[in-house]
Amino acid sequence: MAGEIVEWQVLPDGKTKQPYYITLNDQNIFGFAGLWDSSRGADGVVESCTIVTMPANKLMTEIHNVKHRIPAILAKEDRDARLTGTPDEAFKVLKQYEDTHMIATPVSKRVNTPKNKE
Repeated sequence: MAGEIVEWQVLPDGKTKQPYYITLNDQNIFGFAGLWDSSRGADGVVESCTIVTMPANKLMTEIHNVKHRIPAILAKEDRDARLTGTPDEAFKVLKQYEDTHMIATPVSKRVNTPKNKE
């Protein structure tokens, strides 16, 4: 994944949203925990994937203030355990990412408009 994401905060009026540009100060990329599956059915092979979510840390609870969840962000040292470890090892690295390592900057609402290319 990239080294940044955009999350939206619902403002007190309940209708207006403010986007925040989120980066990390301890690694260059977000490593999200996910699940992948491949199965064979009547229609052929079906491949699917999902990003694991978990309760938001303090910073993200303030920003992602409706659903209070975020993707499970992996610390750099935990990526190998998630990708190649045993199921128990992969599960143990799922933990809240330290909010002290996340930087949230409010940005223009133009980030959500496809016609804005710059």
